[in-house]
Amino acid sequence: MGIFKALRSAASADGFKIRKEGFAAGGKVRKLTPEELEKLKHVVFTMYEDFDAVARRHHIFYTASGGTILGSIRHKGFIPWDDDIDLMMPRADFEKLKKVFDKELGSLYSLAAPELGGGHGMAVCQIKKKGTICRSYNELSKKPEDSGIAIDIFILENTWNQPLLRKLHGTACLFMGLLMSARKTWNDMPYLEPYFGDNEALRESFEQKARLGRLVSFLSLDQMSYLTYRVYSACHDDHSRYVAIPSGRKHFFGELYKRFDMCRARKSDFEGRKIPIPYGYIGYFHALYGEHYMELPPEEDREQHPVMEIDFGEDV
Repeated sequence: MGIFKALRSAASADGFKIRKEGFAAGGKVRKLTPEELEKLKHVVFTMYEDFDAVARRHHIFYTASGGTILGSIRHKGFIPWDDDIDLMMPRADFEKLKKVFDKELGSLYSLAAPELGGGHGMAVCQIKKKGTICRSYNELSKKPEDSGIAIDIFILENTWNQPLLRKLHGTACLFMGLLMSARKTWNDMPYLEPYFGDNEALRESFEQKARLGRLVSFLSLDQMSYLTYRVYSACHDDHSRYVAIPSGRKHFFGELYKRFDMCRARKSDFEGRKIPIPYGYIGYFHALYGEHYMELPPEEDREQHPVMEIDFGEDV
């Protein structure tokens, strides 16, 4: 039971605090200067505009996700201490994006997803800017060319209307997502070791996860990721009543929504332009942030990604 308790903690607010304070205490994490933070926001916003043009041209439905929606509603732009843009889209629309990506965006960006291999090893999909580097703790094992500044894309997966099938699907998603994350942690441990320092809570958090990953290490990281993708996308009913985000911060059951709320969009202000957000964004906020999402969190609870290395390339 201990290992599963530790893994649940790693995905919780307490787990975030362990990672944030632990990596920062090691003294090897880059604290972005205000100028670097603004430059990073400029890069990801430009990436978003390039993506949005392609999505419009090919009728690919998407909305903002997570902190990007919260920033739009609360700040009319980026959350001041945040550094990224998050998007989400139904599985069918992500399949459209995969088909046109290389032709439309491949000269500037690369696409990473569990089913695409390349050692990605994460449930979230990403658009990465070529010629840049932005390494957090889950990017350390990757080649520089695979570690670019990124936009995260969370897939709205179809799931069954029947309660029993939906519960089975959700349970399988949780299990496979856990195994994929553990398998990647086992893969990454040699690269993470230098960052633990004397922080035993941080070390134990990752070591317990790695022990589970070792049990499935007979599968390559790409094989484990592909199996996870197959489970996540197992329901092919693009008109099901429900959708879920297994790759989201609260996983399948914590991010189970009605399609009516998530697959329709309204416009909201973001950095001087209008971006699409889910029609049912209030229920989405309650699921992720609780009822007091308009209140600024205390400084110690403000989420920032630990950055070990950053390089903006030559075009910024």
